[in-house]
Amino acid sequence: MSGHVGDLSPKQEQVLQQFREVCADLLRNDDDDYYCLRWLRARNFDIQQAKEMLKKSLAWRKSNNIDSLLTEYTPPPFLAKNLIGGLYGVDKNGGPVWIYPFANVTIKSLMRGCTAKDILTLMAYRCEIGVKVMEEQTKKLGKHVETQTVIFDFADFSMMQALTGDALAILGGFLRMYEANYPERLQHAFVINVPSLFSVFFNLVKPLLNGTTLQKVSVYGKDQWKEALLKQIDPDQLPKHWGGNCVDEKTGDPRCNSHITVWTPIREDEYVRRNSLNGADSVNGADSVQSTTVSVERRSCLEVPVTVDQGGSRLCWQFETEDHDIGFSVTARASGSGDEVVVQPWEREDSHLRPRDGSVFCQETGTYVLKFDNTFSACRSKKLTYAFQVIPPTTNQVIADA
Repeated sequence: MSGHVGDLSPKQEQVLQQFREVCADLLRNDDDDYYCLRWLRARNFDIQQAKEMLKKSLAWRKSNNIDSLLTEYTPPPFLAKNLIGGLYGVDKNGGPVWIYPFANVTIKSLMRGCTAKDILTLMAYRCEIGVKVMEEQTKKLGKHVETQTVIFDFADFSMMQALTGDALAILGGFLRMYEANYPERLQHAFVINVPSLFSVFFNLVKPLLNGTTLQKVSVYGKDQWKEALLKQIDPDQLPKHWGGNCVDEKTGDPRCNSHITVWTPIREDEYVRRNSLNGADSVNGADSVQSTTVSVERRSCLEVPVTVDQGGSRLCWQFETEDHDIGFSVTARASGSGDEVVVQPWEREDSHLRPRDGSVFCQETGTYVLKFDNTFSACRSKKLTYAFQVIPPTTNQVIADA
């Protein structure tokens, strides 16, 4: 039996009920059998493994504010223009279709203006959009839609770039995120126009994918992929460039570039705002704030308390170090509470390579603490420049999480 609703063996039915019982404290009232079975199928109906997977995913969603991405997050302008890909149409099962055209992408140029974390946040945002579309399609079609189709087009892309540290870190981070938190959401992945070097790259990626996911991946060179796509996607749901009938309603582009971001050369002035905090006139696009420069001594941690007196505010920050990396995290202590909670997990940041910025949504009033951690350094102090600002809830501008 497939392990899907309506196709369960008696044993699978029993495991489903047991899973609901052991996960009673994790499941919401609207988490139906479709939801539970995705976690079970991802772990071959092993109840404890599926529970642990669900528990870790819920912790990830909480620590990264995933539930508020669709309402609180706006992609930074740099990434909105330059991170390729987009959503266009639906497949024959009713699920959304994502298309990622890698033509002429220059990863080194992209990484000058953003961090891997910036990209992963935007990719999580896109994952949440995909889930929302599935829910909308379920209501529209009167049948359950829980998967999506993805097309990766490597035409006119140098695969040597995919073997760089930045590229592998981003792809590895995304695949781990997707496999751990969006199980059984893939209908099919088409990888098309692959060059000869792709096999080397794919062998590095395979260990990050489970067996079920690998079975849903089809790889094509320059031929036969259009026929394969049209077996899964009707031509009126697919851009003309990829074998369908659609052109962009605004531009007439056969790639439907109003919906799917395609690579264009990055202008030098697009990098300006992120190149230096010293003398910068913004923090995440907010109004002018004063920066502070200090020395964080070896084996020490600088804590910067910030008072937030209006719930619904957003705390924004930006920082850089003169030489070498530094640890960074954010904690919060709600008003009237002695308990400190982590709202931005600790991470070593390469802030000597480019400024780091970000923000958190402050649901409760209280004291939020920016922590700059140099305790791991036995010999070096770090010259740190930082700035922060609290944006009140009355401000219409939405600041993007990093």
